Amino acid sequence: MHADIDGAVRIARLAAEFDWTGKVNDLEPFCAAAGWELVQGEDISPWIRTDFAVNSPVAPVHLMKRQIDLVSIYATDLADPEAPYTLVEREVNDCFVELGQALTDTLGTPTRREAGDDAMLGWDLPKIVIRLTASDAIVVLELVSRQYQAELDEYREEDDD
Repeated sequence: MHADIDGAVRIARLAAEFDWTGKVNDLEPFCAAAGWELVQGEDISPWIRTDFAVNSPVAPVHLMKRQIDLVSIYATDLADPEAPYTLVEREVNDCFVELGQALTDTLGTPTRREAGDDAMLGWDLPKIVIRLTASDAIVVLELVSRQYQAELDEYREEDDD
């Protein structure tokens, strides 16, 4: 499994400095600045073709009412579904640690951290939240709108009660 560490660091820097409004109109200028292609699908949300050096260089975009909730950038190869789970788990974990260290070196100490199967590191920035998440088969760099992150946090607080 390969992680595009340089690509993730470059995009994290770009996202941290970008003048986000949270509106869908942010996608074209962000993609242009990143050198990426915004793809408008028919009857589905747009998605982005990235230049990350991974086997699935895509970034699904999650929208709600013409607002950007989340952009999920595949920062590692998508694991081979035929590979043994223990091997994939170790590779995902290793990539998460490497990417997490590189992003911490770039963005500073994470303001959010979750351990376990759905590990996450997050950086709350003035206009965007940048998260690094690990799943069963991939590590994803997420660009989360401040509004959507606030909704997630509120939901989590209610769930904890």
